[in-house]
Amino acid sequence: MQNDQGRLHILLLSSWYPSPVSPYLGNFVQEQARLLAKEHKVTVLYISTNPLITELEEKEMVDGNLKELIYYVPQKSNFLSRKKEFERAFTTGLSKIKSVDLIHAHCILPKGHLFVNAKKYFNCPLILTEHGSYFRPERRKKWNFKERFILSYCRKSIDGLIAVSDFLKTDLQKSFPAKLIDVIHNPVNIDFFRPGIKPGDSIKRFLHVSTLDTELKDPHGIIEAIDLLCQKGYSQFKLTIVSDEPYAKWQQIVQQKKLDQYIEFAGPMAHSDLLAYYQRSDAFVLFSRYETFSIVIAEAWSTGTPVISTPVGIASNMTEDQGLLVLSHDSPSLALEMEKIINGLTFNTQNIRDKAIEFSTENFLKQLNQLYDRFTK
Repeated sequence: MQNDQGRLHILLLSSWYPSPVSPYLGNFVQEQARLLAKEHKVTVLYISTNPLITELEEKEMVDGNLKELIYYVPQKSNFLSRKKEFERAFTTGLSKIKSVDLIHAHCILPKGHLFVNAKKYFNCPLILTEHGSYFRPERRKKWNFKERFILSYCRKSIDGLIAVSDFLKTDLQKSFPAKLIDVIHNPVNIDFFRPGIKPGDSIKRFLHVSTLDTELKDPHGIIEAIDLLCQKGYSQFKLTIVSDEPYAKWQQIVQQKKLDQYIEFAGPMAHSDLLAYYQRSDAFVLFSRYETFSIVIAEAWSTGTPVISTPVGIASNMTEDQGLLVLSHDSPSLALEMEKIINGLTFNTQNIRDKAIEFSTENFLKQLNQLYDRFTK
């Protein structure tokens, strides 16, 4: 129950969360935990393996209303031993938390069964926000026994279900046909991600930010589009690719194609350092095969930067004054839309930014609090 100030105690669980092994995994979940802690008491409980340790490690960090309980489990080769260690760590973590008003979990795979165990432990509502691309049709066909079991085990225990975009909701509904699914977008600090002054030269600048994961992204297709533009004789443009993951392979391909004059790489970098890249870009490029949301598109729009994208994530609802849609797996299509920008096509910066207000942190918290009220009052 809420206290006199309307503050809840929220237990935040997630299959993805930053750790020494994967420092960028689920960083958006951590940011949302920090944001929630501005209005509620939030405890994060996260369990992860660490191949560099031999004994269970516990870390407890407190920052105002936010407490993070992180347990690192040794990487054991035996599945049953690893499972036992995970459950022991999780139970230890739960025992250190007195009571909670609700559980807000993120990403049902691969740890959704722990979410249900926590719900039974505290006898409280369980809300799940789904971000995972594993609900896309081609991935659903490849679900293994464990994944199918977790979904079956969790389905009846989830009280509130959130999709981060209408695009994801369509795929998510196939696994939860009888469940009401709310759409609450991931938040963006629009006060920080704001328009800036473009360079005053004749170069048209494009920006791409991603993990360069070839399963969901298409970095090769982007490079092919740049190659096509060069073959057409265009030279007054540049693409910057920012990634927190290794990109030496892609640098080599760019050099082999003699495109290093037109494509540069940057990263890893602090999230705040992306602002300058958005602000000086004439268009943001996303050529993904699938996105559940795409925070980089929301950030680009917040800076008033138009987007060139395949119809995935929030770009699936993109209007003509926000950018240009291209066909997936079609580099000539991407090159054609980039060509329009090079030839002088412009967008109204303020109109783009005005539409980004729906992704504001204020709107995010308002929608979440309305959802929480349904289960706690």
